[in-house]
Amino acid sequence: MKRMRFDRVFILACVALLVVPGGGCTASHQGGGGESTAEVGAQKIKHFIYIIQENQSFDRYFGTYPGANGIPKGVKFPYKPGGPPEVAPFHLHQTAIPHDLNHSWQAAHTAYNSGKMDGFLWGEWPQALRYYWDHKPIPAPNPNLVHPKPLTPQQKALMRLRGQAARSVAERGGQLRGRTRAAGPPPGPPPAWVLNTLSYYDWHEIPNYWEYARRFTLCDNFFSSLMGPSEPNHLYTVAAQSGGMVNNPPPGVANEPGVYSYPTMAELLQGSHVSWRYYDEKTNPHEHSLWNPLPGFVAFQQNPQLMDHLVPLGDFYNDIREHRLPAVSWVVPTFEDSEHPPADAAQGMWHITHLVNALMRSPYWKDSVIILTWDDYGGFYDHVPPQQVDRYGYGPRVPTLIISAYARPGFICHTRFDFTSPLKLIEERFGLKSLAERDRDAKDMLDCFNFRQKPLAPDIVTTATRLDFSGMKTTLP
Repeated sequence: MKRMRFDRVFILACVALLVVPGGGCTASHQGGGGESTAEVGAQKIKHFIYIIQENQSFDRYFGTYPGANGIPKGVKFPYKPGGPPEVAPFHLHQTAIPHDLNHSWQAAHTAYNSGKMDGFLWGEWPQALRYYWDHKPIPAPNPNLVHPKPLTPQQKALMRLRGQAARSVAERGGQLRGRTRAAGPPPGPPPAWVLNTLSYYDWHEIPNYWEYARRFTLCDNFFSSLMGPSEPNHLYTVAAQSGGMVNNPPPGVANEPGVYSYPTMAELLQGSHVSWRYYDEKTNPHEHSLWNPLPGFVAFQQNPQLMDHLVPLGDFYNDIREHRLPAVSWVVPTFEDSEHPPADAAQGMWHITHLVNALMRSPYWKDSVIILTWDDYGGFYDHVPPQQVDRYGYGPRVPTLIISAYARPGFICHTRFDFTSPLKLIEERFGLKSLAERDRDAKDMLDCFNFRQKPLAPDIVTTATRLDFSGMKTTLP
């Protein structure tokens, strides 16, 4: 019955696509004798590897990729609302920037600017953001799902000591301190580092990612789940919601165990006897962090068997080598390997390349899929206004690559996805129920696969590989 449900959902989706202009269902989605690719795929894909890097928008990484919905030609931006368009996106020829950019709920909505997608310059300048945000209301977490711990005297004292010294860092993180609005906008132009919001890369800076895009499948309509930063979006990758939390958590929730009380995909997998692991590159995978929220769930604190599935990243390589790769994996990095500014994007790219190579060199390549994405837009420009499907999102587009022997080669998938789409695909593959409205309504990513094609060969990239992009013509803005 579970497989029949999977096929029926897919067939209905195909019928809908056939009557919508630009629909994406093709002959490659239908097997012989009326058997849908969903059934074939359910047999062929046995391992789902969900890799989540940090803080990049689609236009920053693939905005000039041929055929993708990239940076509009001739676009320029004003320094302030109503000002003349003056600043154009520019190609940055270095793989790190000196400062993180604001990617808070406030900055994201300011950049979004009611769908105009033109507020990035004043959204990224802390003094301008303070003025233009003007203390608009911010949604509060659901008190039935998020349970802050009382602050200890030590935490309170530390917060007082940090005070003014932490102000600039806090403002970049979305905590706009102070109760009064600035008398007026700051005189421009903004500091030079703010302009990095309009920077972009191409194959010169991130060649391995462009190689994966041309050999496998690139998604150019994949959105972050929430209009905000890391932890809320990471919560969507494991639970299809954030409990109503829209910014990175404050003291009392941040790094605390047992503060979330809603179901996760991990529990669904565990209850259905589907093998899974969460590979965390940081020192202690059992600590709640921005990029590993699972120890923050009450269920994990109460169930050591769940916690045992949170393991060091080194186990990913060991599990491949020892032939015990689970059916479902999440992989998250340390800061140095994350591509989160000011970390070096090239270092993060090679970190991912090592992971991909390990799978490609193993027997698992033939029946696995890597879904590689980035957890939020990082404060970087993207031109596509995200549809607001509920009060939390979507947020801006993020790069996403589907790397598999059954990925459609050289294909750009225009179907709309978000961080709950991989969860939907996993749910349908293993006959699991939905976690929340978001994954229930999400597209399942089947448009990215052709299960009738001859399986693609591995594409192993090393430092000795000479990738040739001479025949690729980028779409300069």
